[in-house]
Formats: sequence, C-alpha cells, structure tokens
Amino acid sequence: MPERFFVLLTCLLSLSFCGCSDSPKGFPKVVPCQIIVLRGTTPVADVEVSLKPVTPVDSIVFFGKTDSTGVCQVRTTYASYSKPGVPEGTYKVILVKEPFVEHTKTEEERHAMTQPQLNEYTKQMKNRQAALPKMIPPKLTKTDTTPLKIDVAGKQTGLSVNLEEYK
Repeated sequence: MPERFFVLLTCLLSLSFCGCSDSPKGFPKVVPCQIIVLRGTTPVADVEVSLKPVTPVDSIVFFGKTDSTGVCQVRTTYASYSKPGVPEGTYKVILVKEPFVEHTKTEEERHAMTQPQLNEYTKQMKNRQAALPKMIPPKLTKTDTTPLKIDVAGKQTGLSVNLEEYK
C-alpha cells in the first residue's frame, strides 16, 4: 500500500513540473503586478482596480481589488479563466470605490415591497450614496481622465498611489 501511494505521489509531482498549462489557447504570458492604494499613510481597502491597456486587447480584463492592507494583486481574466498577473505593456490605472450606504430598511422589509416601492427605495438609496463624499478623486475613476499609468515589463511590477496627491 505505501508503495502505491509513493508511485501516485511521484506521478502527481512530475505532472506539476511537466510544463502543462490549464490556460486557454490565446491566454497571454503574465507577470505579477501589484497596485497599492493609500490615503496618506493609511491603506484603503476594497478599491476596485482596473488596468486599461494603451493598446486595446479584445475579451481580456485586467482587474483586482485592494485588501485590508491596500494591496491589489491584479489578475488577467479571459473567458472564464483567471490568473494573477498581467501581460507586459503600458496600462492606464482606474480606481473605483463607492461610499457605503447603510440600508434604512431590513432585508425582510425590502422583500415585502411592491416593485414601485422597491424602485423608489432604490432611487432614494442611490441619491444618499451620491450625496456622500467620494473616496476616490473623480479623475482617477475614468480611463480618459486618469493620470495613473503603469509600465509592466519583466519581473514583478508595482505602483503605489497616494490618493492625497490627487485631490
């Protein structure tokens, strides 16, 4: 029995080093890419980070979200396959984080609403959200206005963004 286990383990390990790839045909070679978002010295969590290639690429998305330390490991997604890292190239960096609005109705109350009542409630919540201060300076939230760029080449690439610098 132990001999069979050893043979099985050896086969599995050799398969992991054989260079086989589960990525779909046409998936690009990627290198690690990290974006750090801070406000002063404080990390900003839950910021949606998108990279838009200067030379557009069809059907491939470069996206991630910052964790509690303000760090985002950007991923490349093609079809239903996703892998950490991005292909070499130049990208514009877009940051988005909507302010959080506490619901004024419980989930049970919302489920009991008629469709017109739910539409009105949703409209009110969107208006409350729009009235709150924005976490991310507006110019960093759109491809045509963001001054943030990153050149990905070779090994791991990173960019640190201090939101205080873009007020």
